[in-house]
Amino acid sequence: MTTLCYLFIYIFEQFIAYMYFKNKFHPKRKAIIIGLCYVLSFLTQYAIQLFDNPFLNLASFFVANIIIVAICFEASIRQIIFNTLLLEGIMITTEIVVMYLFSSILNIDLLACKNSNFIIFLETATTKAFYFFVASLISKISKKESHNIYSKNDYSFLLFILPAVSILIIASFAYLSFILPIDKTTNILFSVASIVLLLSNVIVLIVHEKIIDTIMKNAELQLEMQKTEINDEYYRELEQQYNSSSLLIHDIKKCLMNIRELSVQKENDHIITYIDSIYNGYEIKSFKQFSNHKLVNIIVSRYEQLCESENIRFSVDIRSVDFSFMSDSDITALLDNLLENAYEAAKASEIGIIDLSIEKQNERYVRIQTSNSSEQKPIITNGIIKSTKSNNKLHGIGIKSITKITKKYSGNIAWNYDDASKVFTSTILLKMDKH
Repeated sequence: MTTLCYLFIYIFEQFIAYMYFKNKFHPKRKAIIIGLCYVLSFLTQYAIQLFDNPFLNLASFFVANIIIVAICFEASIRQIIFNTLLLEGIMITTEIVVMYLFSSILNIDLLACKNSNFIIFLETATTKAFYFFVASLISKISKKESHNIYSKNDYSFLLFILPAVSILIIASFAYLSFILPIDKTTNILFSVASIVLLLSNVIVLIVHEKIIDTIMKNAELQLEMQKTEINDEYYRELEQQYNSSSLLIHDIKKCLMNIRELSVQKENDHIITYIDSIYNGYEIKSFKQFSNHKLVNIIVSRYEQLCESENIRFSVDIRSVDFSFMSDSDITALLDNLLENAYEAAKASEIGIIDLSIEKQNERYVRIQTSNSSEQKPIITNGIIKSTKSNNKLHGIGIKSITKITKKYSGNIAWNYDDASKVFTSTILLKMDKH
């Protein structure tokens, strides 16, 4: 019976650990590799328990889980240590609480509980069920963590103190219970103290995650603000160049007349100087008239130049659309993010292609569609596209910005990837009469 109990204990502990870390972190290995790691962990810990040393068992649990998580999941060493300590604290707390409850309910001392195979079996089953419930609850209410959320100068490592101290205190309770005669009142006090320690760890975990989430949102906001400032500055410069070119076009007849007169007089050197002064004075840049809306034209012109430099085929079809229902900042954020994502994907593909079309639909909507070549199929879950870049927490800002603006204008967005042609298409419908 005892052997079966230990087999059940260690198999179930590996399963609970797997479920906990799977809910906390993103796996970086195939399921079969993770499964083999947990089988090896089970065999190792079961062999170590044969030495009948509880402290050695706790150490083996701690080390085995650290190694498995480091190999199989995307997590930093701080996250691994903190969550392993927390999980071990949950395991010890649930065992102590159940042990004290059995002692109190059956009205026998703790040592006597170990002399009955039936009581051992019931206690083992109850302990692991309670352990599974608490570990699952904590992993579910907390969020999946990114391994890039900690800076080198933060003090999150101090969080390790609480679960470590909790394990030490609860282990001390267990030690005292086995070497000293403990009455029912002390059992209850030990149980309450163990539960309070467990709740303290859970509360600290939740508060810590809330703080990290706030930090990440602030980082996203700062990056978005920086990007907006850079774009605004860039587009102000482009607009100035655009105006200079427009002014030159307006004055082109006079300039040509002057050049003609100089040519008649055969003032070749003067002609060259005059032409150079025109270029320098008007800062001529190559602008195409993609749209009647100046800002839209500037944004599209920028990516037309970028695509030309990377030999990407860039096709544009913008009908006469009135963009007055959108603010300039929203136009910039939406089109710039759409075209930036398309440009980055097309640049990395074998055949660089980008197609942009904007047109009115039903006199109330504007349809914006971008298609671009992409070697990598994007991850689309429930209609939401996930960034495939290494740090999607930070690099997914563009997608979030596009989604936010689409919702702002009572619109909707659809993503599609054609495996045969390796073309990714995003279609956005915006309502012109924004509420």
